[in-house]
Amino acid sequence: MNKLMLNYYGFSSVPFSKDIATTDIFPTTAHTNALGMMGLAAGKEDVVLLTGEIGIGKSVMLRSFLHELDDNLFATLYIRGSSLKAPQLYKYILAGLNITPPYSGSAARMLYFRKVPELVKKPFIVIDDAQDLPDTTLEEIKSLVNFDLDSKNRITIILAGQPEIIRRIKMDHLNPLRQRIRLSVTLSPMSCEETVRYIDHHTAICGNKNKVFSEAAKADIFKKTTGIARKINTICYNTLLQGASRDLKIIDSNDICIPELMDD
Repeated sequence: MNKLMLNYYGFSSVPFSKDIATTDIFPTTAHTNALGMMGLAAGKEDVVLLTGEIGIGKSVMLRSFLHELDDNLFATLYIRGSSLKAPQLYKYILAGLNITPPYSGSAARMLYFRKVPELVKKPFIVIDDAQDLPDTTLEEIKSLVNFDLDSKNRITIILAGQPEIIRRIKMDHLNPLRQRIRLSVTLSPMSCEETVRYIDHHTAICGNKNKVFSEAAKADIFKKTTGIARKINTICYNTLLQGASRDLKIIDSNDICIPELMDD
């Protein structure tokens, strides 16, 4: 089906894919603002909170940001939070910094605090899906950035997750972590105008400079997705597959295809 779509619409690659190159990422206002804030954080913040609804583009924005960081100054590491326990987190960070972690969790913790101040490059660590971290791991993150009496900022940690993480961090037992977070960034969905440009951008970077979706179709896709990037991608991809099979050169409102399993 992908081959049919590529040939029919003259695409050189599959549009609306999550494997888009960082140089081709569409710069929404929210992402541009977030990138600017992250740039300020890289040099001096301990812990930064990045939140947004499912599918809004947090991981895409973070991938773009990590790509732009000066690798002569920063050692970047991306970690999926999930149910990661604190001892595992120390081991993941050490391994990501090319330091062989010991088997023992307590030994890994001691090695972390000994090695990080010696590093030439500052560690910049992204922990994605932070809303899934156990409370004990969230509590330990405060310790990760605390190097005794050393006032120098040794490491920056980005906690990225769904809005639920905000509620959790506001709980009393996580107050020490909350006090470490001076910068909090929330990604908002695309506007209708941005959604229209986003759709045209994705078809253009894949080789078709013509408008594949009608203006009415793009406006209706915004209404059905409220500007959430993943939903836009899902609808547009499925619609293009159907459009190619139905010989539709221009996709109109009546041609929009919404998968049955897509969330409302």
